[in-house]
Amino acid sequence: MTWEEMGRRRRALWLALAGPTASLIRRQIARLIAWDPFSGDLGRYRFAHGRCRSSRIALTNHLIFLNGYRSYLEIGVRRKASMFDEILCPERTGVDPDPAANADFQMTSDAFFAATDARFDIVFIDGNHTGEQVTRDILNALDHLEPGGVILLHDMNPPTAFHARRDYQVNGRFPSWIGTAWRGFAALRRTRCDLEMCVVATDWGVGIVRPGRQALYTGACMDYSDLAADRRRMLNLISVPEFLRRFSTPFAEDARHAPPTSTQPADA
Repeated sequence: MTWEEMGRRRRALWLALAGPTASLIRRQIARLIAWDPFSGDLGRYRFAHGRCRSSRIALTNHLIFLNGYRSYLEIGVRRKASMFDEILCPERTGVDPDPAANADFQMTSDAFFAATDARFDIVFIDGNHTGEQVTRDILNALDHLEPGGVILLHDMNPPTAFHARRDYQVNGRFPSWIGTAWRGFAALRRTRCDLEMCVVATDWGVGIVRPGRQALYTGACMDYSDLAADRRRMLNLISVPEFLRRFSTPFAEDARHAPPTSTQPADA
């Protein structure tokens, strides 16, 4: 069942749970126990660039330092301070059609990829949250990825049907939302055996995609009930400690670049 199909009382309950007071209480408790039942692991770990709290930023900087990456592309900048400015990479490029984002390229990701021949070591996708667009963004990013590069995605693990609803706005409000972005990731889990794909259970689910090999997922991935029934296998869901074990050495031993030098960042 989707959130849109729920009865009025259940929808009202979810809106109350997503309200500012309830959200503040949940965030305070989550920081104390280093775990959020919605967004996932918030613990502190030793990453390649230093010890900090687990997040999409920490995972991205870990892979940058581990592989000596120099060029970073972010699709869906929105507010630069929320991620873009925290990325420890010498060359950073942002794409967002919203003028308020102050991105380097004020255009859609489709238009950007169609207009550029540039290639990037690492691409972070957090733009349009429909499954169809996420699939296109992954495929376009693969075509613009340097050898040994990697793609990361935000919002790949919606914890409830409410978070996976179709529309962001609800009754004039904008409560926590992931949308159907996960479906774009899951679609390639079913069709692309030439990719290595997983989702890390932190920060609402951080997807990782790179050329490689994977056993295809054979189940259905049409609506949230399919995800809820087989989340771990569909997403190839892994923990933060497993991420650190799996990605503990450079993708290529003869890394093309030396790791960037920088002071350790504040907690992500």
